[in-house]
Amino acid sequence: MLKLEDLNLDMIASAMQDDGSMGLSFYLDLKSGEVVTAEFEDDHLAAIGRVESHESYRQMEEFTAALPEEEARIELEQALIRRKPFVQFKRTLGAFPAEREAWLTFKEEAMRAVVVRWLVGIEAIEDPEAPTTDEITPA
Repeated sequence: MLKLEDLNLDMIASAMQDDGSMGLSFYLDLKSGEVVTAEFEDDHLAAIGRVESHESYRQMEEFTAALPEEEARIELEQALIRRKPFVQFKRTLGAFPAEREAWLTFKEEAMRAVVVRWLVGIEAIEDPEAPTTDEITPA
């Protein structure tokens, strides 16, 4: 089993967000913890799937809802209900530099949580949220 601190979570998150335009498939090497591209199946490689668009949309909604009820929030809420919300959201953030920086930080943290859930789900790492044997007290 891999250790969370030995993995490049940003690299895995990037692979999950890759749009596939280059035709590459990404895998996590379950022995080394490296992100690799491969043309073949191997029992120690776990395919890194792309993050679903509904997950990305939910992240934009959560971020927007956490903003103070000022111009940026109102504009971003409107962007999310327009046609092509991903493009509209990005375009709208361009007018609000502080919120754009906050979004980048928020998105990075949100994607790290997605990566950790995936790693736990494929049993590549121990669940960091699970209590350790030291924390479990007998009844």
